[in-house]
Amino acid sequence: MAPPVPLRGRQVLLAALIGGALGAAMALMLKTVVSNTPAQVSPRTYLIFFVIFCAFGAVAGLTLEAVRQLQERNPDPAYHRQPRTAARRQRPQRHRPLDDLPKGD
Repeated sequence: MAPPVPLRGRQVLLAALIGGALGAAMALMLKTVVSNTPAQVSPRTYLIFFVIFCAFGAVAGLTLEAVRQLQERNPDPAYHRQPRTAARRQRPQRHRPLDDLPKGD
C-alpha cells in the first residue's frame, strides 16, 4: 500500500486567506450598510462583526480546499468520474383537454 500523500498546505492556507479576504469585504459592506441607517452601533460591534466574518470566511476557504484535495487523492473511482452534464431536457407532455379524447364505442 502506497503511503498517503500529504495535503498541499500552501494551497490550503491560500484558500483560507482568500476566504478571509472575502469575509472582510462582506464585513466592510455590512458596516457601510449599517452606518447609513439610523441605528446606533458601537465601534466594538463593528470590530466583532469584522473578526467573525473574516474567521468564517477563512474556515470556509480552508475547508473547501482541504476537501477538494482529499477527493482528488481518493482512490475510489466514483470520485474521479466526469460530472454528468444536464441532458437535453425533454419538454413535458401537455395534457390534452377532455374534448379531444377519442370516444369509446
